[in-house]
Amino acid sequence: MLYCGQRPTNYGHATRSNQLNRAKLDPQMIDVLAIQGKRSLSLDRISNAPVTEVRDLYTRERAYWNADPPALPSVQEYRIDGPVGDITIRCYLPKTKQTPPGLIYLHGGGFMMGNLDTHDRIMRVLAIESKLGVVGVDYHLSPEHRFPTALNETLAVIDHLENHGNMLGIDGTRLALGGDSAGANLAVSATQIIHAASPCRIRFLLLYYGGFGLRNSESRRRFGDSDDGLSEDDLTYYENCYLRTADDIQDPRYNVLSGDFSRLPPVFVGAAEHDPLLDDSLALKDRMDAARVSSQLRIYSGVLHGFLHYGRILDKANQALAEGANFLHHAFL
Repeated sequence: MLYCGQRPTNYGHATRSNQLNRAKLDPQMIDVLAIQGKRSLSLDRISNAPVTEVRDLYTRERAYWNADPPALPSVQEYRIDGPVGDITIRCYLPKTKQTPPGLIYLHGGGFMMGNLDTHDRIMRVLAIESKLGVVGVDYHLSPEHRFPTALNETLAVIDHLENHGNMLGIDGTRLALGGDSAGANLAVSATQIIHAASPCRIRFLLLYYGGFGLRNSESRRRFGDSDDGLSEDDLTYYENCYLRTADDIQDPRYNVLSGDFSRLPPVFVGAAEHDPLLDDSLALKDRMDAARVSSQLRIYSGVLHGFLHYGRILDKANQALAEGANFLHHAFL
């Protein structure tokens, strides 16, 4: 296991404060927070605002960080059939001599916000660095479309690319699955479901700072405030918007830590040091080690949840994307 920073221990119990200690943050992460503060795009309590306002704020905030994205030879959008209506996908194709493998990428945003534009730079960088075709999925959001709609749409996109990937310029017989935050949860869940019946359909998993099922962890008490929109109240709000009933909390399609790890493909996990969901990544790594799944964990020091978005000024964001893309590239050699 490899780290950028020291691995925390005892992710089961703690009672420490979750006040952000900026002295421990990367200086560039502090610069990010300063820019966010000047732009005044924040909500003191996400749960007090209408869903439409939360989404609009998130999209406008991310627009700044997606400005002047790196260029690719081809970026095209398509609409495919899904379980509750059409699903929009966006295909990012790098410059290659042969039809590249595909990475299906699932954006984060607490299952209730985010879209292809909010994660555009992330997907472009992954396509350039990995030399894979990246397919972003604009899955339907909660609370209008609750669990397991986004998961079922992910499975539909996988099926579509396996059968029609060549029409999009992607080798549908060689697919990886990835995502950040909520998207990482969807990626693990979809792979567990698919591999229960047909192992090896997904060749690799690329996961960044996901929530995988822990509810009473040390990192959730240590970290999370208005700077990253992941206070305990925020996390509860996202979950309440996404799940249908309390019974869904323990459903292995959501609480993926309780799912089957025996048939997972190789996995790269990138985690943020100052993140309420850090312990989820540590627990995921432990489950994979116990199941003898080939995996790599990187903990990026001095950064917050969602740090991948800030590649315009945050070197750790570009490092994390490049390292994940490198593992992804070599998985298909």
